[in-house]
Amino acid sequence: MIKAVSIILLFSLLLPFSASANNKKYVALTFDDGPHPKYTAEILKILYENDVKATFFVVGENAERYPELLRAEYDLGHEIGNHTYSHIKITEKNREKISAEIKEADGIIYDITGVTPTLFRPPEGRHGKQIDALISGMNKTEVFWDIDTRDWAHTDKKKIIENIKTNIKNGSIILFHDYITPPSPTPDVLREIIPYLKAQGYEFVTVSELYHINPTYHLFSSDKMMRENKS
Repeated sequence: MIKAVSIILLFSLLLPFSASANNKKYVALTFDDGPHPKYTAEILKILYENDVKATFFVVGENAERYPELLRAEYDLGHEIGNHTYSHIKITEKNREKISAEIKEADGIIYDITGVTPTLFRPPEGRHGKQIDALISGMNKTEVFWDIDTRDWAHTDKKKIIENIKTNIKNGSIILFHDYITPPSPTPDVLREIIPYLKAQGYEFVTVSELYHINPTYHLFSSDKMMRENKS
């Protein structure tokens, strides 16, 4: 019975994501490490002008510094996720430290928005079986990605756009950062890639909306991350 269930799950992950009930194409934009005093506001303006909702994985200490920007993210209908309090190297810390970092960020986010995040993205995507179990025990869903823009490394705008155009597929989760040392390529990339993806028939959704459409998709993104981390 267990083997049969495993085969069915594996088959579902191999199916095209477009095999959803409505046959639409979806993509989720995600932003890590913010809020940033300049880039978060600029990104929010671009998203608003294009009627796009995204998911922001917030660092607690940055939310403390710029609570008005976190509140703006929430008020504009974006989803808020937890990215620890101080962006720790999570695989180098014990369970107590990891748990404390997540709880502290949760508390700050709740104080500002009135909502406790159910999504968690480990800094740099670092994770393992023990971390996964800890996060699950805290009633949070880990979120990874299948397209890494490497905007934090100040990758050239054209390279980022080409990367997205080459690798985009139905159900993609794209990793951006709203907290970057200047200059950030991200706002200019968004101004170009959002209209392009809309023209290709993609609908922008939050991560939770994406998982609701296809509950198995996060398993694929997690598996892809593990394979990339081994390369």
